[in-house]
Amino acid sequence: MTPLAALVIGAVALFGIGASRVALQDLALLEAQEAAQRSAEAAAGRAAELIIAGAPSSEVDAAAQSESRAVAGANLSRGTADSVSVTRSASARDLVDVTVTLAASYGGFAGPIHLTVSGVAAVPRP
Repeated sequence: MTPLAALVIGAVALFGIGASRVALQDLALLEAQEAAQRSAEAAAGRAAELIIAGAPSSEVDAAAQSESRAVAGANLSRGTADSVSVTRSASARDLVDVTVTLAASYGGFAGPIHLTVSGVAAVPRP
């Protein structure tokens, strides 16, 4: 039995299913937030590489989206990425600013959990 399974079984035994669902929601939220942040950082890094190389904007956007989806999916160990949206911009200070919005789903004995979270990352101008 994994430590997480033991924790869930203990919470159900001690507090009931309602409290267990709250604990699982908190855990899912933390995991989804971490996945969104890592996804934004990866997308910003990939976009910056391509911008410096002189790639066209459409290629930069497609690569950032692809990188973001891959990283988000890899970091949701218990959930599923329903959608990943990447918004890219630039500023006088930053070469690229990226905001990733991740919609994730979690299943389980306590019922489905649906979350939408965001991650933000930037790469400063050289």
